[in-house]
Amino acid sequence: MEINSISFELDKNGIAILRLDDPENSVNKLYQNDIAWLLEFLGNIDRQLDMIENENEIRAVVLYSHKENSFINGADIGEYLNFTLADEGRAYSLSAQEVTEKIESSRVPFIAAVSGSCLAMGLEIVLACTYRIAADNSQTYFGLNGVQSGLIPCAGGTQRLPRLLGTREALDMILSGGTFNSKDAEHMGLIDEVVPEESILDISLERALQISNKEFKPSRTHFKGIQHTIVNENPIARKKLFNDVKKRANKDRQPSINAPIMAIEALEVGMSSFNRGLHVESVYFGELVVSTATRSLIRTKMALEKVNDESGFSKTGIEAKANIHKIAVAGANALGCEIASLAADNDIRVRFKGKDDNEVGSGLKYCYDHFKEEYDNQEINELEFEHKFDLISATADYTGLKRAQMVFECVEEDLKLKLDALKEIEPLVLKHAIYLSSSFVYPVAGIASNSIRPDRVIGIRFFEHIDGPELVEISVSDNTSKEALSEVIEFSKRLGKIPIVVNSATGSYTTRLQLAYFNESLNLVSEGVPIESVEDSMTRLGFEEGPFMALDKIGIDLVLKASNIIYQVQGDKVKPHPSLGLLVSNERLGFKNGQGFYKYHKGQGRFDKSVYKFFPIHSEKSESMSGKEIQERLMLAMVNEALHCLDEKVIGSPQEGDIAALLGLGFPAVIGGPFNYVDSLGAGEVLKKLHNLSIKYGVRYTSPLLLKDASVSGNKFYDH
Repeated sequence: MEINSISFELDKNGIAILRLDDPENSVNKLYQNDIAWLLEFLGNIDRQLDMIENENEIRAVVLYSHKENSFINGADIGEYLNFTLADEGRAYSLSAQEVTEKIESSRVPFIAAVSGSCLAMGLEIVLACTYRIAADNSQTYFGLNGVQSGLIPCAGGTQRLPRLLGTREALDMILSGGTFNSKDAEHMGLIDEVVPEESILDISLERALQISNKEFKPSRTHFKGIQHTIVNENPIARKKLFNDVKKRANKDRQPSINAPIMAIEALEVGMSSFNRGLHVESVYFGELVVSTATRSLIRTKMALEKVNDESGFSKTGIEAKANIHKIAVAGANALGCEIASLAADNDIRVRFKGKDDNEVGSGLKYCYDHFKEEYDNQEINELEFEHKFDLISATADYTGLKRAQMVFECVEEDLKLKLDALKEIEPLVLKHAIYLSSSFVYPVAGIASNSIRPDRVIGIRFFEHIDGPELVEISVSDNTSKEALSEVIEFSKRLGKIPIVVNSATGSYTTRLQLAYFNESLNLVSEGVPIESVEDSMTRLGFEEGPFMALDKIGIDLVLKASNIIYQVQGDKVKPHPSLGLLVSNERLGFKNGQGFYKYHKGQGRFDKSVYKFFPIHSEKSESMSGKEIQERLMLAMVNEALHCLDEKVIGSPQEGDIAALLGLGFPAVIGGPFNYVDSLGAGEVLKKLHNLSIKYGVRYTSPLLLKDASVSGNKFYDH
């Protein structure tokens, strides 16, 4: 199906308005069909040069978006997955470069009327325009964010940006993927004029007419400072800049991500020759767009957009109607306090309950310190500080819960305590209140079955640093009310979270993957593989931290408890490793008490070699293992568990499974989650590897029928 995002109209003054409106998305994207349309349109303008002036002659062009919050968010990167050869990617880049070259050299002026996000190829097209106007609103911002998807600009952006802003500034913008609002963009010289949102089209049409009549000439004479002049005019200073930037980029980049270095090289070549720079840009873009790492990053971005765009309505068919303005939190522990602070940050009144006055006091102090830090960092002013803290009240009993529309139960991970809390709280709250149990291992169906309103009991799992833009795992049972689920999804998004809905099961999804990862890491150590080697191998693969540091942060005692519970359900497949019990009985609980696999002092951890005494080394299994073998063994342990979860319908789709792994468990974006990992290697290859591991290590590597079917049929979890 061909999609065209551009429509055309000519006003009485001969000003052509190109209206951008992608019919398939909430934001504007450019498709290959649009690039072909633009080339034809630009060709027609050129051909008009030899025509006798008539009423249909185009005298200027204004680019304008029909969407309120999006000008052009770049190309439709899903189309890139259709490329199989680097030459196809290069040909695409050459076409995009031709569009911007024709805009820049056109006989008629092009005016960009930017209201809404202007990213990637959208900004590259704007850079080629004669005059650039931006709306003065918070939805308008600019950036070249291709590096985050493993790509570089492909429509001349690596060449025009440094000539406009300066080499150092262009490098910073491209490599960081950062964005700038209208005022900052004007100050930098990226934009010529900032105007009120409601008058941007009228002013753009006026400027178009003035420029075409030669009554107004754009002027860009910003002096950017002596450093800018030195770098751009002195070859030695320029060489030093590029060498320094390359060193930093090589140090910071993720494994297999070559886009930063290629972007730097394209800019460097272009400083001596614009056309050679364009050539390098197109060649490098072609190489990157078909690379395994970039394709994984593209799929990840698409999956994240899909999951993030889904609303409670799209999941349930029922629109969330409640205006949640008051919640209750049962448990003034760290999790409860973080939820209370996050809710108050979003202008929601909170009543939380501690088990005694001491816990209530420490909980309130936690919340106070949270807002004080925001105030000290100038994120909020004094009035906002007082307002947010005043939204939180605390008690050691259950008074004040009656008007709460949602109740977050955050008691310890103990089934009896959770059922006791449910029994005590339910009679005290509104009939239509939603009860959220924060268990990461107990199936919500079991908790809900003890409720007087089981349809309004939902499981929820927050992850580390819950005030960050991370995942929340929402667990439902067969009896869960669609209306309640829709409300929880929308409320989670209001808190800035990305919600993933899973079906009730012991351990749900993320816990099962995490335990498979931890268990296999412990098995490796018992086979003689050094803990340091395991940690190093996984961080080199792209994980932010190794499995043992992650295990310490969660708590070794909690991991042991979860392992024992899941073992009762799944048997030997997830039998708890004996070292866990030894560590817990010797008070090595991890970060919470300062000693686990690492020793902690003032929040910093150093590996503690004495931990080896808790591992029975099986000398007959002891073997030298390369970093690649360690990585593959641990990855396949998680991948196999993810496949079982999809097969058992714990998760609804591969995309949701991948996003949960990425945001909840820290999967490297370059891998793209367990299902993208299977697609990248091929189902047949993964099946063979799992089969060989199952022969050697047993049932924990036995693959589900779903993988065998995919291997035989050749089907993939993603369309591309």
